[in-house]
Amino acid sequence: MKPILVINDDSKILGELTSILREGNYFHIAASSGEQALEQTSGYDFALVILDLKLGDMDGDQLYEKLIAAESHYTLPVVALVDSLDGSEVDVVNRLLPQVQVTLLSKPLKREWLDDLFAKYGEKRG
Repeated sequence: MKPILVINDDSKILGELTSILREGNYFHIAASSGEQALEQTSGYDFALVILDLKLGDMDGDQLYEKLIAAESHYTLPVVALVDSLDGSEVDVVNRLLPQVQVTLLSKPLKREWLDDLFAKYGEKRG
């Protein structure tokens, strides 16, 4: 099974995303920092990563590079969560784009967007 990886340092957003994933019985892994994500993800191929562009310990593009380097045999679609797409977020997106297709979702998140996204990429637990 390929889980959905959710990484966000905002506990409210992380809780909202994981709650919807649990309700839908989707296989997922959640992390509140880049380092935590790297510790939890060894050996997994992910269907999708929902990524906060500006984490407290690293930017989203740095984390993506580390995830791909650890499991270099696959590509990983990225959905980036954005507030206002300020200059620093634009910089991260611009560094990600040569590596991967990035879909942007603006905050606040809408439940129907997430339901569609999880149905498209997610695998339900047995």
